[in-house]
Amino acid sequence: MSLITKKRVTEREAASYKLDRSTIELVKFYSEFIGSPQEHVVNQALLYVFRKDKEFNAWLKLNNKPEILRKAKSSEPKPNGVAQQGASVTALASGKKA
Repeated sequence: MSLITKKRVTEREAASYKLDRSTIELVKFYSEFIGSPQEHVVNQALLYVFRKDKEFNAWLKLNNKPEILRKAKSSEPKPNGVAQQGASVTALASGKKA
């Protein structure tokens, strides 16, 4: 058995969103606070909301899509930090309105 566990490979996709400057600042600070990349913070925060929202979960079931949330849950990092998360999000801040 190897000393280093093989990295879990998950499908990744880049997405770009414009967020409030204060939100981006909080993501940066939280990332610094936990010592993880910003994309990890955004990914895990979104997964947390999706898991906790009972109405959204019911909607997924009603629309025959509950497997999407299960797939996202299975791609979450293990507590020891061995696995990598799924999709990444790039937040762009600009002074211009979208």
